[in-house]
Amino acid sequence: MVVATGAQPAQPNRTCAIDMGSNTFRRIVASFAGGRYTPISLDKKALGVGDDVTRNGRVSDAKLAEIDATLREFKAACVKDGLPKVVAVGTAAFRDAANGSRVVEIASQHQIDMEIATAERESTLAYLVGSLGEDGLAVIDNGSRTIELVAQQGGVRQHSVSNLGYRVAYEQFFASAKDASAAVARFRHVLGEEATRATFMRGRKKLVGVEFSDMIEVLFEKGAVESRVLSIKDLKGKLDDITRLDEGGFAALKLRNDIDRALPRLVAATVFTEMLGYDAIELTERELGAGLIIEAGQRR
Repeated sequence: MVVATGAQPAQPNRTCAIDMGSNTFRRIVASFAGGRYTPISLDKKALGVGDDVTRNGRVSDAKLAEIDATLREFKAACVKDGLPKVVAVGTAAFRDAANGSRVVEIASQHQIDMEIATAERESTLAYLVGSLGEDGLAVIDNGSRTIELVAQQGGVRQHSVSNLGYRVAYEQFFASAKDASAAVARFRHVLGEEATRATFMRGRKKLVGVEFSDMIEVLFEKGAVESRVLSIKDLKGKLDDITRLDEGGFAALKLRNDIDRALPRLVAATVFTEMLGYDAIELTERELGAGLIIEAGQRR
């Protein structure tokens, strides 16, 4: 076998996956075997595709060029890691873009096997990420554009998707708000309606949260995110602290870095944990692209 200059020998138990999120692209190298997910490396690049699509209805030419450069860079890194076979998944922004298929073509030019996930497919990957394939769990995946609620029991999976991801929610409920309590109440009400339609999420062995790392980093005591458990008391206590802020305090909070990522996720974690009948939510650092890696491991 000929190995490209600078490349490592092939790594048969590892997978290189690219998570093409609506806000951030992630290159993930990891393995999955025997129910164990082992992360190797993670690279991130914020591209803001979702905002671009919202403005234009399509992925602009300038953004296509950024995507092309990023995929070229990520593919080269995978080859250097001895992983020339690369899989990728695009999420809500690519579903919404009129020219989403053009991005698939660009990926193909770099020999990257990319799919644009349907809402059902995204929920399937989210469940794998949160559960590592274990039956009987409920999973919340809170991305930038959408929130996926998905549960599985006896091998039967059910899901619900809402357009209430953190970027959407922050702009709609918090960006221009002056009253913290009123803003949180409005968002809680909308999330509550989603929870009442997701009765399939109730009564599972545990509730797992995907993509809540920013919430921890901004609003809670620093520490590991993986397998971290937040009780409903923890969540409600933190949210109560925010709703008690006066106008000045709320304005100051909104100046914190990444508060737009953290605050909507705190409200979502609180509402869904409480309304779906759980005492706590367990968090994972794994993100949607890890679902591709878990699938690959299951096939081996």
